[in-house]
Amino acid sequence: MSSFPRQKAAVPNQYDGWARIYDLFWRRYMNQTLPVAQQTAAVEPGERVLDLACGTGELLHRIARDTPAAELTGVDLAPAMVERARSKLAGEADIRIEQADAHGLPFDDDAFDAIVCANTFHYFTHPGAVLGEVHRVLRPTGRFVVLDWCRDYWTCRMMDALLQRVDPAYETCYTLEELRRKMRSASFEVQDAFRYRFDLVWGLMGAEARPTPCP
Repeated sequence: MSSFPRQKAAVPNQYDGWARIYDLFWRRYMNQTLPVAQQTAAVEPGERVLDLACGTGELLHRIARDTPAAELTGVDLAPAMVERARSKLAGEADIRIEQADAHGLPFDDDAFDAIVCANTFHYFTHPGAVLGEVHRVLRPTGRFVVLDWCRDYWTCRMMDALLQRVDPAYETCYTLEELRRKMRSASFEVQDAFRYRFDLVWGLMGAEARPTPCP
């Protein structure tokens, strides 16, 4: 049996139920967030890229459309999301989707040039363990991009308090400074960090980080 910390089962169970309607229901939200994650990641031809908790594969679809020579991989823990992503990306070259827990990634060390995690960090049961796995499978010269809700906005603080009470899958969202500290604790150096909002409800934060050079 694997010894790594695991994601609580409520998350894949919930997103199995979302899989069939996710792209339709969250279309506006994805159109306002995934281009930001894609622009921050700035994927180049020939790079090996991992989408962490890839859902239906929409971010990978957009990257493949704009950078077809990149080698793309997605992982998600929900079987129905994996099936949906594989169906959506079936005609794309150099894309593979695997069912895996972000707390224990099934990849070799130094496997990727870039890792992107969009709109999922607030669900991780053990974020420090996830960051450790990202650090392990990311090349020393690679980059890690996170985009997620930001508790610096009062609307997100309200949603955070509500979801912690009513949603068994939800964990917590963070302030930008809390995200910075978590990344530093996991031996990442934050190169760029920002906040933005696209309506009265949604406040987002993003960060690009790189493994801290060894002394």
